[in-house]
Amino acid sequence: MLLVFAAITDWSVRQAIHRGVDYDLKARLNGLKEFMQSQLPRYPLERLPHRFEEHVVLRPGGEMMQVADRSGNWIFRSESIRGLHLDAADETGTARAVTLVVQGAPFRIRSATVRVTSETYYVRLATAMGPSYLALDGFRRLALALIPFMVFAAAAGGYWLSTRAMAPVGRIIEDARSISAQSLSRRLVVPKSRDELQLLSVTLNELIQRLESAFRRIAQFTSDASHELRAPVALIRGTAEVALMESRDAETYRRALTDILVESERTTHLIEDLMTLARADAGSPPLSMFPETLDEPLEHACNYGRKLAANKHIRFRATVPRGTPTVLGASSALQRLFLILIDNAVKYTQARGSVEVELAATDSAVTVTVRDSGIGIAADDLEHIFERFYRADKARQRDSGGAGLGLSIARWIADFHGAIIAVESTPGLGSRFRVSFPFSVPLATTAGRDAALPSKTTAS
Repeated sequence: MLLVFAAITDWSVRQAIHRGVDYDLKARLNGLKEFMQSQLPRYPLERLPHRFEEHVVLRPGGEMMQVADRSGNWIFRSESIRGLHLDAADETGTARAVTLVVQGAPFRIRSATVRVTSETYYVRLATAMGPSYLALDGFRRLALALIPFMVFAAAAGGYWLSTRAMAPVGRIIEDARSISAQSLSRRLVVPKSRDELQLLSVTLNELIQRLESAFRRIAQFTSDASHELRAPVALIRGTAEVALMESRDAETYRRALTDILVESERTTHLIEDLMTLARADAGSPPLSMFPETLDEPLEHACNYGRKLAANKHIRFRATVPRGTPTVLGASSALQRLFLILIDNAVKYTQARGSVEVELAATDSAVTVTVRDSGIGIAADDLEHIFERFYRADKARQRDSGGAGLGLSIARWIADFHGAIIAVESTPGLGSRFRVSFPFSVPLATTAGRDAALPSKTTAS
């Protein structure tokens, strides 16, 4: 780049010198034309050299000049231009100035024709370019001598600037390398540079924050799962050890085996729930989704809920209209979602309480509502009930048979279907869970098809 810059500068300076000399030659030529047009008609031919000598003396710099007539006879030749041995100009000569090297010296020469009355004269003016080119050569030598130093200075300055510019990147790299799984609470220092480095640091800190949250959830999940699995395994082992310590009657062994079976079934359900959530976290192949009406999977869940409610002497009421608008979903997953909500409602409702299930369609969604008159959920616990293994102090006891995974699975199923699940609860008065599903097809598509199907309302 420096060489290109030097070449362009040399060319520009050379052109500037030529323009200055050409302007001077043009001014001298105009002056000479005026002189010839005023003097040549007034004086005879033999007196013209004397008049030209006076013109040369009166105009400094104009000494390099020659004038010839149409026949090539010299009218005047200054002393300094005779050594150049220039031919007389002619009408084919260009009016543009040219540079000629005569006897090893450069000269800028301009030719022209001057008409005085009926005669034509050929004029040539010249200027020595040696001093100007000598200054230009000095500039070239200076530029060539300075280029190595300029290259070194540019390299050193570039290295210094790049080192300063990359120093924050080096600090970011060092800080990022020092953060491990055991120190995810650390954060990168964010430079106040208001540029891409600041944005990079903020983005990396946000990434570390997400990783820290994920690690904490995994650690908490592993700890809770271990705790939940440890209790039934210990109970099964303890029951078996007690039963085998000495000979007992058949009824004692039957009760022990029954306890072992109950805990084994509970452990099996817990493992299935854990596997479901693990597959969800791992991004396993999604469920097969088809246009479905919610009445059929909800009715299956309600049938199971009636049996649970009957065992606790709870009044169970279900309003499930047939032919509701379709949603895009998986029937088995939807049934499990509704079953979880109904099972929770029955589980935490006292005897002679009530559980109500309702399916309703609006202009934009299909909503399933599960309402109970149970013990309710405290306000501090509402925002945590969908977390894994979370149990409210009163509403989530182990002797109720739950592991605190049901609502987590319910929320995952709802999210997978693009549904919104919400809860409202008042301690001592009960809770209401609502799941709203967006339509998969316009409402008119199914409304006309199933208009004749009646609603089904059952109570027990």
